[in-house]
This record gives sequence, C-alpha cells and structure tokens, in this order.
Amino acid sequence: MLPNEPTDIPKSRERRVCLVTSSHPVDYSRFLYREADTLARAGYRVTLIGVKGGGSVDYAGEVELLQLMPRTGMRKLLLLREMEEAILERDPVACGCFDPWSFSVGLRIRRLRRNLRLVYDSTESWPEVYRDRSDLAWHVRTAALLRVRKIEDAVVRHADAIVETNRTRAARFERRGRNVVLVPNYPLLESATPYEGERRPWLVYSGLISEHRGFPVLVKAYEASCKAVAGSALKIVGKFDPHGRMERWFSDFASTSGNRSAFDLKPWMPYTSLLSFLRGCSAGVVLLQPDRWNDYTGLPNKLFEYMAAGLAVIVSDFPEMAAVVKETGCGWLVDPTDVAEVAQAIRTALKQDSPCREMGEAGRRAVRERYNWKVAARDLLSVYDKLTN
Repeated sequence: MLPNEPTDIPKSRERRVCLVTSSHPVDYSRFLYREADTLARAGYRVTLIGVKGGGSVDYAGEVELLQLMPRTGMRKLLLLREMEEAILERDPVACGCFDPWSFSVGLRIRRLRRNLRLVYDSTESWPEVYRDRSDLAWHVRTAALLRVRKIEDAVVRHADAIVETNRTRAARFERRGRNVVLVPNYPLLESATPYEGERRPWLVYSGLISEHRGFPVLVKAYEASCKAVAGSALKIVGKFDPHGRMERWFSDFASTSGNRSAFDLKPWMPYTSLLSFLRGCSAGVVLLQPDRWNDYTGLPNKLFEYMAAGLAVIVSDFPEMAAVVKETGCGWLVDPTDVAEVAQAIRTALKQDSPCREMGEAGRRAVRERYNWKVAARDLLSVYDKLTN
C-alpha cells in the first residue's frame, strides 16, 4: 500500500481513539487510508469500526479494523449496539463519529464515561441525505430526516469538535455558532508521482454506479463520441447502486448500442489498486447531478484521485468542484445533464492528446503543491491533539 506521507508531524502521546461509521465499509479511502492511518502514525492507538464491505481489505498498517455485518431498517439498531459494545470494550479517550447514528452511540457512551471526547466528522450534509432518499417511503424518509436533524442539534450542543470537508457544508454548523475544522478530501501525496508510461485514450468512471451520479448521461455521451476516437474505451470501476435499476438499464443499453466492447466494466478495486489503474487512463469523469444537495455541494475523493494520477477531468460545473478546476486548469466543466455537451468534452479529451496530458499534469502538480493529504492531516491531528493532551 501507499505509505501515509506526514512523517514530519510530531508523535502524539499514545492515546486510544475509536473512529466509527455505521454507513461505510472500514476500507472507505478517507476513513482508513487517510484519517485512521494518519492518527496511528502519529502515535494514537486507533480502532476503525465500520461495516463489512464486498471484498478483502488491502491494508497492512497499524490500525485495528473491526468489520461488522451491515444492517438496514430497524435491524440497524443491532449494528449500533454492537458498535457501542466494541467502543466500551476499548475505552477510548476520543471517538470520531462519521455519521449521525454513530454520534448517537457516542452520546450514550458518554453518559457512562464522562471523559470521552466526541468528534463529529461529517462527510455529508446528513439531513439532505435522507431528504433525497427517494427509494424510501415518504413516512420512513420523514422519520429518518427528523431523527437526523435532532442528532445534529445534539452535535451543535455536545460535540467537542466538528470536522467537515468543505466550507459550503460547514456553514450549517457555523450559522449556529460552532467552529468547524475543514479537512478536505485530498489524496495522499505519494499518489501524485510522475508517470512516464503510455496513456491510452481511456475514459474512467469509478465509484458507485447510479443515476444520481450521472451514469446514464455518461454512457449515452460516450456512445455518441466513441466512434470518433480510435482505440477509446470507457473503463467503469465500481458496483451498481443496490437501491436503483442501473445494472439492468446498463445491460439493456450496452446490448442494443452496437458498441458493447467499448464499455469495460470492472469490479470494485481496493484503494491502492485503483490508484495504480488510473495512471494508464487519459481522463476521469465526475458527473454528479444537480438535484441532490450533497452532490451539488460536493468536493469528492474522485476528483482529487484523478488529478493525483495525472488525468484530465470532466466534471459537473458545481461551485466547489468548479473552483478547483478553474484554479488549476486541470480539465473541463460541463452541464452534467446535457448529453451533447458531455460528449463534446469526451471527444476533445480523448482526441487531442497534448491538451489532455497538459491538463492532467497541471492537476497532478496542484496535488503535489496544495491539494494533498499532508496539508489536510495537520488540521485533523490538531483536533485530536487538543482533545487528548
């Protein structure tokens, strides 16, 4: 695996810390390879508690990983109880909670152990997550939304520190008088090493395959442009959204398009394997759609991972992402709902090798100089050092 880079950060006194997510696998890249690993390398005894993912975990560091079986609906209460028991057993001095449900667990534990420090480390605007869950019945969605709002009220009153990924999402806490520490989704510095190998005219999409991430728009746009670029391919790395119908839709589309061989569907890859794979591609796409607040305000891992690998990017023209692309000149901003506009950007990216490589190199340099985890790690460590020293 790639080592974490902030080796010049002073070692903290040894402290037990639990990082907890009830919504993500333990090997979610931000939680394990960045936050948990950084704390462990700084001298903390770290346990990362999350749900079991679909594959093996490619990690050989010092973080203790505890994988619990994922549960949904009312059965999630069993998952939260297992998490509570695991945290009590380890008796941490601080607990980093990555979602409202894990924060509620932390609050219950603090009634028993009043010295426990709680960090609400939010990577989503969770009220909007449930407001946008159209796959849930309205009464279930409403109940979950009200519960999450109540938990975030408790965050404002009781969290010892609040961490967010960007200023737009942090505003919901700042409006209520809380200071928020920004720890963006920057990649590891070592992932931005120069690449002298051949880059093929491959476009890559990685992550959850879903409608709200623009997958149908991408597939239609690529199908309209792929014949203009010899040897091109769309590399799709990830898994289909279990809440949607994308897998069936894509199978039907690919079968009738006449270009089935141009779509290369690959299974989910561990973080380090994905970083290696990206380096042979030319451009990466992030086509989040505008109808979900978290997508519109997002500054996702994928954008910076593509940049670190030296790929030009084709991304939705949304405020947080647009600021990075405009500052660095690393790619194209598009209307993610417009198939024709996305298709034109794809043709430009894959046909004109020199501009594409120049944009990719501009993004990689920006990661080396500014948008890297070494920068973000200092602020993360400052949070835990203040709470535990």
